Order: sequence, then structure tokens, then C-alpha cells
Amino acid sequence: MRLIVLFFVGIGLCSCSYYTKKVRQLHLVKAYEVETQGYLEPSGLTQWDGEFYTVSDKQDKIFKLKFKHDSVELVPIISIRNNRNTKLDFEGITHDEHYFYLVSERYFKILKVSRDGKSQQWLPEDESLRTTGENVGLFQHKNAYLESICYLGGSRFLLGAEREPRGFVEYNMKTNQTKAYQSNDSLYHYAQHRSTDFTGLSCGSENFVLERNAYIVSELKLKHGKFHESRGWSYQHIIEKPELQYQDMKYGHAEGLVVKGNMVYLILDNNRNPHKYGSKGNNSLLLVMKLLVPKSRYRKYDDSTSP
Repeated sequence: MRLIVLFFVGIGLCSCSYYTKKVRQLHLVKAYEVETQGYLEPSGLTQWDGEFYTVSDKQDKIFKLKFKHDSVELVPIISIRNNRNTKLDFEGITHDEHYFYLVSERYFKILKVSRDGKSQQWLPEDESLRTTGENVGLFQHKNAYLESICYLGGSRFLLGAEREPRGFVEYNMKTNQTKAYQSNDSLYHYAQHRSTDFTGLSCGSENFVLERNAYIVSELKLKHGKFHESRGWSYQHIIEKPELQYQDMKYGHAEGLVVKGNMVYLILDNNRNPHKYGSKGNNSLLLVMKLLVPKSRYRKYDDSTSP
């Protein structure tokens, strides 16, 4: 295992015609090789008290990221009780002050898990996450369901519907209310064979979404009661470096997102696809990136504040 450290200098505003909306490029600080043992596929990311946690759509566990000198080990810390006939297909993880929350794509449910793992509860009790989304045209394709989750505060959650069409489902744990809406059009360029998608969410004082197939992390803004893309940052120049490429680059791989201050963290679910070069095999990556220009100063480069 080895640590890949790349520094990009002189990165300015992307003025090329590739994007329909101007973006800044993210700066790569480190790219960690994630030890997935050939079968783990990280599919979400959250940070709690300075520690990172992930889930896998192939394992019914919560993993803690253990940072070594040149790699990351996924250490199982909580086993999820599963009385169903299949894996629970966890695609996202978030937390509030006391609990983890995992989203199951297969079952359209949120699992509330205490920090010690002893308490585990499925939410909501009814099928409202699925039916509310289906009523607005979401969830039309198999394996294109709920792909991400983040905690908005006040017992409220935002969940990302992956693609074709993509959109959002909002859930209030206290009132058990849900609402859903499509958000399929993007401000950013997608290659012809790629659908617009949402695969990761990070919420806090500012909210962000990961658009895997466009290599974009974009800020979310509320407008008329719905979340919309706003300013964006690109990591395409990073993931397409020979040292980081996978053999199959037809679609994007990033699925887990955490944004803290000016730091951006992405974890990749590469579906056990081998790397194109080097000795990393089919291990995942954790990209640690930085916004060279503070987000508060970015507005002067933006054509508009929100769509």
C-alpha cells in the first residue's frame, strides 16, 4: 500500500465550455488507498467527533475508518441485525447527536442505530418514503432508488434519489411527514451516455450534494421550499490522473461525501473494478481535497447565486 500525494498549483477558475455553469477545481491533498479486502464496497461517509464512518451495500455493518501512514483500514464496529432474506443494501450514513442513521436502497427505509449498536429501529414504520417518491415519478429503475442521506437538524432528513430521474425525499422523524420532488436537470455538463445523478449528501451550516457522473460537488440552496444546485466544484482533473484511474471509467465511482469547512472528503465505491495502473488492485479510494478559495469568497466568480 502506498500514499499518493499530489499537489496542484495555479488552479484557477475553469473558463472552458465543458461546464454550463462555471466551477472551481478542488485541490487534492491526499488520496488514500482504502483496504476493501476485495469484497467491501464503501457507499456512504459521515464524520462524527473527528472520526469517519462508512457503510457498504454488500455488508450489514458500520465501519470506522482507521488511518494508517499510507492507507485506510475499514474496521467493523457495529453489526446490523438482519432478519430479511437478503443484504440490507446500505447506501448512505449520517448521524445526529446520539444516533447513526443508515439508508437502505433495497427496502426504502432508514435504520436508526445507537452509537453502541444496541438499539436499532427502522424508520418510518410505513412505506411513505417509497410511495411519496413514486407519486412524483421517482424510483422508476431498479437499483436507482435512495442513494444518500444527511441530517438537516430538527429531526429532519434529506435523502437523495439516485437517477432517471434523480430527486430528493425529505423526511421529518418527529412528525413522520415526507415530501418528494424531482431535480433531474443539472447546471453542469454530463457526458452523453451518463444520466444526471445524486450519490452523496453532506449537511451542516451549508448543504452539499455529490454528482458522481459529472465529477461535481455542488452546494444546495433552498428555493420555493425545494433544494436546488448552486455553485459547484470539480474533481474531474483529480480522478482522471493516471495514478488514480480505474480500468472502467464509463461512469463515476464516488458515493460518500463529507464537507467540513474548506475540506472535502470523497469515498469511492468502484464495484471491485481494478485500477488502471499500479499495484492497488481493486481497492477503493478516499480523496481528501481542499477548496483553495474560501466558499464565502466564491460568489464573486459565480454567474448567479441560485438557479
